[in-house]
Amino acid sequence: MSSTPGPDVSVVVPTYNRAGLLRHTLDSLTRQTLPAGRFEVLVVDDGSTDDTTRLVTEYEDRLTLRYFAHPDEGYRVARARNTGITNARGGVCVLVDSGVLLHSGALRAHLDSHAASDRPVAVCGYVFCFNEDNEDGAEIERAIDYADPDSFMAGLRSERRWLDIREEFYEKYGEDFAALPAPWLVWWTCNVSARTEQLRSVGLFDDAYRAWGAEDVDLSYRLHRDGAVFVMNRDACAVHVPHGKSYTENMRSVAANYRYFASKYGTPITSLVDGNHFFAINDIIRERGLPGCAEHLAAERALADGPDGPPRQVLVFSPHQDDEVIACGGTLARRAAEGARVQIVFSTDGSRSHQAVLGIDSDPTPEELAGIRQKEAEAAARALGLGPDGVQFLGFTDTALAEALPEFRARVRAVLEAHPEVEEVFLPHEIRELNADHRLTGEVVLDCLRELGLTPRLRKFVVWDEQTEAEFGFTNRSEPDRAVPGGGERLLSLDIREHLDTKRAALAEHRTQVTLYCPAQDRPVVPDVFAARVRAREVEQFWVPV
Repeated sequence: MSSTPGPDVSVVVPTYNRAGLLRHTLDSLTRQTLPAGRFEVLVVDDGSTDDTTRLVTEYEDRLTLRYFAHPDEGYRVARARNTGITNARGGVCVLVDSGVLLHSGALRAHLDSHAASDRPVAVCGYVFCFNEDNEDGAEIERAIDYADPDSFMAGLRSERRWLDIREEFYEKYGEDFAALPAPWLVWWTCNVSARTEQLRSVGLFDDAYRAWGAEDVDLSYRLHRDGAVFVMNRDACAVHVPHGKSYTENMRSVAANYRYFASKYGTPITSLVDGNHFFAINDIIRERGLPGCAEHLAAERALADGPDGPPRQVLVFSPHQDDEVIACGGTLARRAAEGARVQIVFSTDGSRSHQAVLGIDSDPTPEELAGIRQKEAEAAARALGLGPDGVQFLGFTDTALAEALPEFRARVRAVLEAHPEVEEVFLPHEIRELNADHRLTGEVVLDCLRELGLTPRLRKFVVWDEQTEAEFGFTNRSEPDRAVPGGGERLLSLDIREHLDTKRAALAEHRTQVTLYCPAQDRPVVPDVFAARVRAREVEQFWVPV
């Protein structure tokens, strides 16, 4: 029996207390020339208290529509879009906002742009009537023909009224602007698209953005670094229906986000986002001769090696068996290929992964699972190219590391005392990581390094964030969230393409985590969507001191 093919396009629409605006968007989706069976709509509600839920039900018989509701925890549009992308079944995701009135040919036009290219593309749809301060809002709202938006847009185009705010950019650089050093500056999520798998592989939206603005710029920058070609398609057009907003408040909000973005990546180009008009940044880049993404990734690699070349001795502190591959498998394979002595130190025994995540405690039992996972970790280390002494197991109980803190601290200190010449240490971030075992591992390693006066290059990774929690359906936090440091660190990106197959092979050795290992399982411990991102990601990222 053949399975029913999935849709070509997934339309992701985040919303919050905008039922009236959402209705316009859903109405426009019912008029698409792309056949209804070729697209789905995912509405993600960020905690609305208005009539949104009832409104969505009105369209369930006219659209292939799925509705996801989040609790109201403040401005979380990045998380809302991630929910849509994570659950998307289409090969292409079209991202639109509530109140975006799409032309009937918009989805087909988005899809055409992707079909026309052998390379992944990031499509900028055209948006009429976008006002920064809603200055023409009342006039625009009176003029919109909701019954025939196609004719309305055709009139705007011929009369050159209320054109896309980016028209200045397009007129300056042309519509074929992919060769610009920073084409990602105009990929704004009111009406854009990209391949679903690429959105997932580059890590989706950064949920650290908790106020208006810049979360789309962050993602588009990563799409660019991952090889996406940016294109503009005027046929993928829409009207931005006016709504109340304050330019002053938005600029105040986005200023902090631009600073975060600049410090997160720490490149000469990303630093320009804070304090420069977007439409001038490409000129500034060229005037200053700043390195593009490819050159910057090469520079990152040189920076990771340090002035004396690649490190000769490397320690990796991994909370659980498989975190070492997920977080830094490609970089470790590179270090091993360069001849470094790499040793992975596992904090816990991995005995409770099935019990904690899946509620399974037999066949295998936790005790049996601990032994199996130790052998898997040894096999994964061999796959990465590590020597026979490449792993060490501290053996503390999985999910309960905090209960053995004094002994754990002593064991970590002993490991570091045995490696006084260590030049590079990989460890979980002591704040950005949410899982208790991860965070505690990072904290203790940092404390012991300070106590011993050791100063290796630090590579802090994040495996367990809110998205990971949601996908695993498992939470293990031992203390209230703490504020992420505002300065003193930046994100180091390392290209691992030449070692990606090795990383995938090492991940496959963790069979208890990535396969249906025991008879009672109906899903792997590591969700398929999470594992797919790990296998596809061509860059590994680490927070490093500045």
